[in-house]
Amino acid sequence: MQKCAKLMRLSSFLLLFSTFFWACNSVQETPVIVPAPSVELPTVEVSTTEPEAIPTVTEVPSPISVNGENIPLSYYQNELLRYRDSLAGQTVQPTEEEISQIVLDYLVDQQLLAQTARQNGFQAGDQELQERIDQLIGELGSGGALTEWMNINHYDDSEFRLALRLSIEAAWQRDQIAQTVPNAVEQVRARQIIASTQAGADRALNSLNAGADFDTLAWDYSPESGGELGWFPRGYLLYPEVEEAAFSLEPGSYSGIIQSEIGYHILLVIEHEAEHPLTTDARISLQNKAFEDWLAQARSSAQIVINIP
Repeated sequence: MQKCAKLMRLSSFLLLFSTFFWACNSVQETPVIVPAPSVELPTVEVSTTEPEAIPTVTEVPSPISVNGENIPLSYYQNELLRYRDSLAGQTVQPTEEEISQIVLDYLVDQQLLAQTARQNGFQAGDQELQERIDQLIGELGSGGALTEWMNINHYDDSEFRLALRLSIEAAWQRDQIAQTVPNAVEQVRARQIIASTQAGADRALNSLNAGADFDTLAWDYSPESGGELGWFPRGYLLYPEVEEAAFSLEPGSYSGIIQSEIGYHILLVIEHEAEHPLTTDARISLQNKAFEDWLAQARSSAQIVINIP
């Protein structure tokens, strides 16, 4: 989940950006195209005694290439600005190197998602982009309000449409990944006795072996919850050693002492089902894991070129 958390944290603005595009639910009036800012071209003096030189086209450098598809330098630079803006007021600030890496990772992952969406037959067309822009204008109240928002957040019209297109396509692909997680999977329901010391766990295990009631001891050790872990699937618990033990036990049996980062556990498996409905929290957790696994696989097979220090 660390990867997913980092992506979600990329910036409060980026979260707002995505929320705008998916929260709007009504198409408003006549589309308003936000004009790109005008650029004053410098005056060039040309000698009348020499033939006019044919200008050469200078290729704009791209800091990132993903499977041969370039991400514009300006997009990367403005994402840096947007991310720095999101950090305003935070006591602990990341280093410039960390900021650059976070933004690079975000842009690469976004590009991989969007590319896969297009490969799977989904592409955000111009009409859909304009409909989303109209929805934003309706939410904000006017085209001028959207223009102001874009200026504050370092967008011109062209880059705004690029970011919107990538956002729509990446979100579609994320949904496809999330849908691979079924509603019901193998799960166990367990209870635990957890002690902070080896000695405490030894006393609990000795009591169990002498015939003490597991539930009574669990409440003694965890008065707030009685050690109830509820139903959980593989890959859900934070401590894999505890989870592994739970899935290896027969219902009605308890484990030996299992040490983890937070203490010493003794598990009792109450039920074990091949298919049990996932709770909302467990399903989100598995979807996050599926997303992490997908990104890891996509990155490992992608051609990613970084052209910045």
